Amino acid sequence: MLNTKIIDYFFKQAEIGNWEEVQLLEAEKKLNLKKNTLEKIFKDKIYFLSHFDRYIDEKVIKSVSHEDISSNNSEDIIQEYMMNKLDFMNDYKLGISNIINFYLNNPKFYLISLKSTKSTSQIYLNQFKYVNNKISKSLFEKAILVLFLLAFKKWLYEDKENGGAFALIDKGIKRIKTSTSFFEDLKYKKK
Repeated sequence: MLNTKIIDYFFKQAEIGNWEEVQLLEAEKKLNLKKNTLEKIFKDKIYFLSHFDRYIDEKVIKSVSHEDISSNNSEDIIQEYMMNKLDFMNDYKLGISNIINFYLNNPKFYLISLKSTKSTSQIYLNQFKYVNNKISKSLFEKAILVLFLLAFKKWLYEDKENGGAFALIDKGIKRIKTSTSFFEDLKYKKK
């Protein structure tokens, strides 16, 4: 509940063009939070989308049932993960776009965002075990990260209905499957 309250507040500020003026202490007052609560969650505004990425990832992981996982193959599960992630982010698309545009010339922001996206993807992919070596696992994670980032860009800037981003994910998963053995080496860890 607290996460949703925080996320809604910050995205509302971003959507109406107030991102530059948003201060953590002011947000704590408006949200009726204890002093420094937000700084415990994210250091400053530049880390907000990283916090949001983790929040969305938790929702996405909870949305995929164990029945779905056990009845589908790994490429379908990973494809569903990426599509659900974009789908869950839809309500905040304008705010995300405004925040990214605000930090357009800030390399620190892009490094933080890339690191966050990479770590949340790895958390999801850690649900699988790799039959092959660590190099294969690392290459697979990079391929999935690149595919997600390409789909995210299309989703954010070119896509009104998610169709183009979803088609890109589908095509990317098929290409990874046909040109590598990554999916053959991937098995879901039974819980």
